[in-house]
Amino acid sequence: MRVGILGLWHETNTYATHQATLADFADFELAQGHEVLEQNVDTGSVIGGFADSPDHELVPIFSAGAWPCGPADRVTIEALLERAGRALRAAGPLDGLLVNLHGAMVADGYPDTETALLSVVRETVGSVPLAAVLDLHANPSPELVESCEVLVSYDTYPHVDMRERGREAARLLGDVFAGRRLRTAVGKLPLLVCPLAQATDAEPMRSLQRRAAARARAAGLVRICIPAGFAYSDVDRVGMSVLAIHDEGDEAAARDVIAETLADITEQTDAFMVARDDAATAVRRAIAGVARPVVLADVADNIGGGSPGDGTALLAELLAQHAQDAVVTVADARVARLAADLGTGAEIEALVGGKTDRRHGDPVRVRGRVVTVTDGRYRTQGSWMTGREFSMGTTAVLRVEGITLVVTERPTPPFHAEQLSSVGVDARSAKIIVAKGAIAWRAAFGDIAAEVIEVATPGACPIDVASLPRNTTPMTLPPTTFVARPGVKP
Repeated sequence: MRVGILGLWHETNTYATHQATLADFADFELAQGHEVLEQNVDTGSVIGGFADSPDHELVPIFSAGAWPCGPADRVTIEALLERAGRALRAAGPLDGLLVNLHGAMVADGYPDTETALLSVVRETVGSVPLAAVLDLHANPSPELVESCEVLVSYDTYPHVDMRERGREAARLLGDVFAGRRLRTAVGKLPLLVCPLAQATDAEPMRSLQRRAAARARAAGLVRICIPAGFAYSDVDRVGMSVLAIHDEGDEAAARDVIAETLADITEQTDAFMVARDDAATAVRRAIAGVARPVVLADVADNIGGGSPGDGTALLAELLAQHAQDAVVTVADARVARLAADLGTGAEIEALVGGKTDRRHGDPVRVRGRVVTVTDGRYRTQGSWMTGREFSMGTTAVLRVEGITLVVTERPTPPFHAEQLSSVGVDARSAKIIVAKGAIAWRAAFGDIAAEVIEVATPGACPIDVASLPRNTTPMTLPPTTFVARPGVKP
């Protein structure tokens, strides 16, 4: 079977200031044709999993992805949709598609961007079967589910099963080709959850997933997933979801399992509530602690959730409380370039961070020495997109009083230990490490963290998700099975 590979991936924080542009996609992934596989084969990405399928003739078509931030502007999203459509038309006849999506992408004029992409797909290739993969933080709409025969989401947070989910989607698409009539059912709750409560190796998610899987097996369903949702999105499809893949004829069983799982989630509402110390209290605890390293999770400046990475609350407190042997990463292009211009060994004085908006703190004046300047490129051997190359842009390591300050040109989530090791910083020898994330940083530093202190910092990803203003009302969706829309033959 001739199977196309297509992707559009962006976790959109509608409260973030920076809009995603074509340049942001070009920095992460903007590939067409053979480049799609060249960038992903033998890596831990979803498309890397698609590429592992030996049973299909794979036709790489188009893939675009960018680090999380605010909504893509209209020019960008329409350019991406146009490129995807043009590449699909150029690909020739297809028997089916494997699609890598996020599920929480929002763009100017396109509040349900993934569904907009699949509308382009259906208008171009017609009624061929589609199997798509979503992030665990997806906010899938009923229209998105209606666009696919098969829709699965990651099972893990931190996300370490992306390649496996790509392989699974390819296998299920193969089942469809063999004559199996698969359908996907969905149910939704208007429950907005801080990512701190979504770790899949901790409660309540761990037991929710285990019980849901047991129900699905007992009912003879093919698969069940619990996309925990992305709360930092002001759209009506936001919230927790349950997806069930089943054979045609098993709609009633799928609805029952989804209803039971939604009820189980509702019973755990209190367990999803989160409260943590403020920056001053957290820093005092970290300094007083005996264990090392202590990881201070800067939750509201979660780069992996769309924050700008230039929050200064913890940096300011560490300096004010005279912390020693602390490692802090801040995204600040101006200071990174200034350090590069000054050169290694030079003295530097600058206002660092707090430049994107006032939500993430004020700039902090620092005086110190430039230790290292690099191009910020590294290839990860860690568990998130294993084998892929990433770039932080020009990156400077500064020594400021007792702090090692890593200043990056581009905000880059702390998903990889190489983010520090590539610039000569030994995380294991630090007393304190500031990680600008909620949970996913554990893929990089979880194995060395002697203590973890999650901090209620200010920013676009606050622990108290109810503190964010909302213009939309999250939907409740009872368990529903959709038959994929056939689309229009080209």
